[in-house]
Amino acid sequence: MNDVEPRFKFGRNWLHYSKTIDEAALASATDGLGRLLCGRPLAGKRFLDIGCGSGLHSIAASRLGASGIDAFDYDMDSVEATRGNFASYAPAAQPTLFRCDILRHDIQRKFDVVYSWGVLHHTGDMWQAVKNASELVEDDGLFVIAIYKKTGFCAAWKSIKRLYSSSGRITRFFMASAFLTPLFLGKILTRQKIVRGMSWYYDAIDWLGGYPYESATPGEIVAYVEAAGFETLTTFNTESVRGLFGSSCAEYVFQKV
Repeated sequence: MNDVEPRFKFGRNWLHYSKTIDEAALASATDGLGRLLCGRPLAGKRFLDIGCGSGLHSIAASRLGASGIDAFDYDMDSVEATRGNFASYAPAAQPTLFRCDILRHDIQRKFDVVYSWGVLHHTGDMWQAVKNASELVEDDGLFVIAIYKKTGFCAAWKSIKRLYSSSGRITRFFMASAFLTPLFLGKILTRQKIVRGMSWYYDAIDWLGGYPYESATPGEIVAYVEAAGFETLTTFNTESVRGLFGSSCAEYVFQKV
């Protein structure tokens, strides 16, 4: 992570989001993780959550029977949010939680499932982050990632995100108001459903302020990871979008061969 550039306070956003978590959110997150695992059981497997955020999906991994869970985040507020949510919703679990930067880690062990949803493109060096994360996957293990899709508006959004992250509270308020109002109306009109147990509001703030920011086409991600010794099991949400109001994440599931 480049410590000179402005950086969005992801952890603070996750702490606020954590107040909204309930059993319905956890059930949705568990179903979403199960889908990404392609029906493969987690029982007896070691699970690594890179950029754990609120810890919601680490808790989902626990509920799916993972025998060991390691979770870390660059932002200490995210680590604390994860710790608090485990205490509330999975008190019997014994996860290993710590602060870490995937660009500069010293993790020695490998994992059966390495999971990083919507994180690696916020590190300031996405391709190095993908490489470092992929190297933590055990032989025959799964590498599950989600990366912003590249659109014609990515350059503009990168500038907006940088401005938001470097601005004061008043500027952020007006920027958020200008972005959230049409987004909210669009979700009502299209009746979009919330998936993975997430919140449209906190997801939107995460998008608006999410800097550093990079993106990639599905072809770029698949080619890069397959060249690192993986095969593609499945992908989701890889259809191209205009990106005027943001780019959603494409999801990828790879197996190390």
